[in-house]
Amino acid sequence: MGYRELSRMEMVEVVRRWQMGESQRAIARASGVARETVKKYLRAAEELGVAANGPPPTEDQVVRLVQVGRVVSAPRTWASPQADRLAPYREQITTWLREEHLQVTRVQELLGQRGMHVPYTTLERFIWRLGLKPRGRRGDTVRMAPTPPGEVAEMDFERLGLLRNPETGRGQWIWGLSITLTYSRHSFLWPLVHQTVEATIEGLEKAWAFFQGCPKRLVLDNFPAAVAGTDPLNPRPTRAFMEYSQARGFLLDPARVRKPKDKPQIERFVQYARGRFWKGGTFLDLADARRQAEQWCLEVAGQRDHGTTHRLPLVVFEDEERAHLLAYDGIPYDVPLWKDVTVHPDQHVSVQYALYSAPSTRCPPGTKLEARCDRDLVKLYKAGALVKVHPRKPKGGRSTDADDYPPERTAYAMRAPDRLIRQAVVLGPQIGRFAERLLDAPFPWSKLRQGQRLLRLAERYTPERLDAACARALGFDLVDVRRLERILVLALEHEGQPALPAEQRVQPLTSGRFARPGTAFDHRFASTPVEIQP
Repeated sequence: MGYRELSRMEMVEVVRRWQMGESQRAIARASGVARETVKKYLRAAEELGVAANGPPPTEDQVVRLVQVGRVVSAPRTWASPQADRLAPYREQITTWLREEHLQVTRVQELLGQRGMHVPYTTLERFIWRLGLKPRGRRGDTVRMAPTPPGEVAEMDFERLGLLRNPETGRGQWIWGLSITLTYSRHSFLWPLVHQTVEATIEGLEKAWAFFQGCPKRLVLDNFPAAVAGTDPLNPRPTRAFMEYSQARGFLLDPARVRKPKDKPQIERFVQYARGRFWKGGTFLDLADARRQAEQWCLEVAGQRDHGTTHRLPLVVFEDEERAHLLAYDGIPYDVPLWKDVTVHPDQHVSVQYALYSAPSTRCPPGTKLEARCDRDLVKLYKAGALVKVHPRKPKGGRSTDADDYPPERTAYAMRAPDRLIRQAVVLGPQIGRFAERLLDAPFPWSKLRQGQRLLRLAERYTPERLDAACARALGFDLVDVRRLERILVLALEHEGQPALPAEQRVQPLTSGRFARPGTAFDHRFASTPVEIQP
């Protein structure tokens, strides 16, 4: 009879029969083991203190009896005819694994394309014997509770590799935006160059069109374009990404920084996509890589036997999850740009290298505003309230509303000659005529400074004197503000006109009497003391 180890139940049964008085031969016949084996176990039981007429063995005695018959197995040696067939591909397999860092599954596919079809376990043992893939103990894992259909999707970035840019002829790094629906494991891959808000939202829009719907919650990677700061307890999505989630109807759930277990399913797909799609593939440009990625997601990733669910992700998605996704209208999303701006002294703010006016009544210079810029409009917000809307202007453009300026600066800022003439007419009819003649030129804006100076003269010399001076200047066809001011300085506005009545004339003052003689202020000579009489 060959050697056979006794299990715990069989060991307890042997001791029980022995204590009931059965012979070793009867015990061997009932248990199906050799009599010498029974004798060995009973001798060990006696050494542990178990008596034939005593109580049953304790738990510790049973455990030690079970260990008596344990045999340490010798190291196994692998021998397989399939492994011998892989010997001619030793160098090629070494190159794939060490230089190109391909996964074993990808190596298996490439060998199959060369006519070498071997099982995965055989290939893995062959690689292990070559010392190319060290085997180590994996860490403990905890299986998460499954999510309902259409409830959660996970998003992550991975660096796929270099791709030659046909325009520059140089290689550029290509990233992959991956989205996985956690229920069906159906996934989407979108190659891109930058992780900006615009590029990320473009990739998400392609994913929702691919899935024909949106999930209710998106677990996203903690990258600066989507999350402001790295607070693990209270992550704050950026304004642009928060607005996008509100437009599509899903909730944002940012993962913690450097915590891949927060989104484990997409982390596994990232490695799968890099090893099974990108490495070993040939792409003409970025557009070609995107076309191949979508086809690969449908025909390869969606049709594989998933290692966890052992179901086809595309089939599960079509049968059980698609109907539970949020509706997607297919209208391209206009990605906005949010920016904190400050009102400049000229009552404008700068957004994307263009200028936009802000109302002076609510936003004086120095006011902090929030600017939202999309394809068509620029909106200015103050403390959450909308204060101004402008049409979008290109770089170097300007959008100004005349009503945004202070009233006293509107005429000059907007270069409005008509308004300046109306102000001059209010001061006096001759002032109005002078202003009309002054601004009657092919380019009246070049005379606005003189027009402003004309209005200031009325404040300094009174409107009556200025009106008379304008009448005298117009009589000589003199249209020059500086010479007009000269008339006022020399008081020539009434020269050549009938004399005014005596009561309206300006009478000179009579010579006054000084308290001291004039010589008192002449310090060139010593003054003579004057005796003051009592």
